[in-house]
Amino acid sequence: MNNKDLFKTIGYIDDQLIEKAHTARRATKKSYALWGSVAACVALVSGLALYESPPIPQPATPQIFQQSLPASPTGIRKLLTYNGYRYAFVDDGAPFKFTGTEPVKSLGTLVADTGPETGKNTEGSNVEKDYTATFAIGGKLYEIPAYPSHFRIAVQYEQNFYLAEIVAKVNDSAISAKEYLDMSKLKEHVRDIHILNHAGNDVLKKMTDSASVKSIVEGLYTAKTADLTNREFEGIAEAQSQGKSYQLKFNLKDGTGMAMYIIPELKIVSMGDAYYQLPDRFLDLSGDLFKNLKQDALPLY
Repeated sequence: MNNKDLFKTIGYIDDQLIEKAHTARRATKKSYALWGSVAACVALVSGLALYESPPIPQPATPQIFQQSLPASPTGIRKLLTYNGYRYAFVDDGAPFKFTGTEPVKSLGTLVADTGPETGKNTEGSNVEKDYTATFAIGGKLYEIPAYPSHFRIAVQYEQNFYLAEIVAKVNDSAISAKEYLDMSKLKEHVRDIHILNHAGNDVLKKMTDSASVKSIVEGLYTAKTADLTNREFEGIAEAQSQGKSYQLKFNLKDGTGMAMYIIPELKIVSMGDAYYQLPDRFLDLSGDLFKNLKQDALPLY
């Protein structure tokens, strides 16, 4: 198993960010180092659906409820591939309950454990087969009403439903911020936004007014895919250790949420498994929202 395979299947932790910076000369491929401790990354990263008490049910939008949050002591990410995309099971594979409208349109069945297929993509690296997964093998894939199937899908396995959300393309080609946000239909689904500490267990600020919500969402659309240097990866780890990394939680109308990580000082935001550079204008319009926020710095192990 090479470094790329490891980064796809295990939780991303700070040691990996530091190791990436220290081993730049040996590296031959861009790794998927993400922010956070094991708990934060296993439970919250790559764009994840988070539990919140749902609003008053609306007939056009199914309600989705988290039932439990299982532990993941091994740190293995629960992933599946479908239609050329890589998905992460949200909340580390916690069961979800649909009320109002259960998924009915079948998209196929997860048939095998994830593994490299003998073949090459445009960059000459191995590609993965569709309908493979690290979890819920044999589960049925379903389209979720009100969501495009290439962003969130439901998996039915052993009497439970699970949610999976896109984090990357299987061939690792770039997904623009606009493409990612359009797939999520964030403008249509967002209700309000919370700024949390990096670990996601403390709400530092709530934005419920439409002007602030609109400003942040529209600002994210202007972000550009970031091709970070090793020094910049090291800077991300340093910013986290200094308490400068925050979680943006977008509370959605169906009772779930999307999570991203942002370091305002570096003008860096993560969506799924990718990093994006925010323009100066984003901080001009929304930078004050992050001023005077206090959180405990996370240690680097």
